[in-house]
Amino acid sequence: MYQPKIIRVFALIAIVLCLLGLVGSGIMMMRASGIFFLGVLSWAILLWASIIGFQLSKYPLQEDEYRKVGLRIYLIIASFAVFIFASVLVGLIVAVALLSTLWAMKKNYDEWDNKTTH
Repeated sequence: MYQPKIIRVFALIAIVLCLLGLVGSGIMMMRASGIFFLGVLSWAILLWASIIGFQLSKYPLQEDEYRKVGLRIYLIIASFAVFIFASVLVGLIVAVALLSTLWAMKKNYDEWDNKTTH
């Protein structure tokens, strides 16, 4: 469940779902502005987080680190349901939280890799 190949597959699923959400929110924003801008912003953030998760699945990580990445990817997929059944504001908060944790993990591993290669 937390193997790199499985994480990559679910990251691709998350990317597709985020693109669908982004397009759907974009269409809704074109028809009626306002709150749908938050939806577009949230889906863009979740798309960015999904891409970072996909990149992290290619890194040589420890088993517990793959678990952290995989869990966040699964939460991105679950947030698709949150957006449908809950408010856009809750989705935005979830999106920012997931992006910040995945981005911090990627930044940490990138900095670690640069320090060990010099």
